[in-house]
Order: sequence, then C-alpha cells, then structure tokens
Amino acid sequence: MRGMIGTALRRSQLTHPRRAARVRQVVCFAVVMTSVLGLVVSQAMAQEVAAGDARSALDEYIRAWNAADNEAIAQVSHFPRVSIGLNGQVVARQSPEEIEIDFDLLRQAEGWDHTTLDLVEAVHASDDKVHFKVVSSRRRADGTAYRTGPALYIFTRQNGSWALQIQSILPPTFAAP
Repeated sequence: MRGMIGTALRRSQLTHPRRAARVRQVVCFAVVMTSVLGLVVSQAMAQEVAAGDARSALDEYIRAWNAADNEAIAQVSHFPRVSIGLNGQVVARQSPEEIEIDFDLLRQAEGWDHTTLDLVEAVHASDDKVHFKVVSSRRRADGTAYRTGPALYIFTRQNGSWALQIQSILPPTFAAP
C-alpha cells in the first residue's frame, strides 16, 4: 500500500504538481487522524477496564457488608476513608481499625438482613479513580426493601489495588415503616 501511494505520488508530481500537494495533505491528515483516533480509543478502553476493575471492588465491598464483616470491609477500603452521611455529617477513618459498623444494632433497630445494589453506573472514570452513581436498598430477611436511596461511591487504585475511598449517601427516596 505504501509503495502504491509513493509511486502514484511520484507520477502525479511529474504531471500535476498541485494534485501531488493535495495528495500529500490528504495522506498527512489521514495519518494524524488515525493516530488521534487510536489514542482516544486506547484511553476509552483503559477507562472501561478501570471501571470494570473498580466495579469488582464495589461488589466485594457489598459482599463484605452483607457478611457483616468489618475486617473484610476494611480490606476493600483505602485510608483515609471518608463517608458523608445522610445529613451531611463527615466521618474520616484514618485506619482499618476505625471500621466499626454495629451490624447487630442495624439488625435490631431496622430489621436489616442484607443490602442490594439496584443501580450502579460508572459516571466518571480514569486509570486510577472511578465515580459510581449507586442506588441501593436495605432489605429484610424476606427480601422486601424498607429503605432505598442514592449514593456516590468513589473507588481509587493505589499500589495496584482498587478499594473504596469516599462514599456519600443521600437521604432515602423510599422508606417503609
């Protein structure tokens, strides 16, 4: 292909100098656009891979939460870890030892059995950070939802590992008595 373009260009230069200049412009433009497109596709693919890897970490976090396992939750968290609660209160945990969720109280006070992810959408992604728009529901043992609400979960990759860095929970959009 390259030889054919070169031969055509040499012939054209001898008989049609303006046409040869135009062919060179078109070829240069095609090369530049191919390079740019390759870079854009490469970045999009990298972001898609990052979002998939971060999503796996989010799923692991929910498994740990549903197992009521504070140690496993800490393992899928990066520190400092920031949580912004329903009323805007900010909790910054500096170390894994500060993950102390009282799941027994959650069961007694709310009848909580497990949490489901009803919607997960990667809204922003880079190689080392993914923002997830999440809607989750707290459910009773029979599977009925008693509280559903939106949240933003930010996962970061540090030292090759994806984990939760920031979560912001908004007030529920549905709450049953």
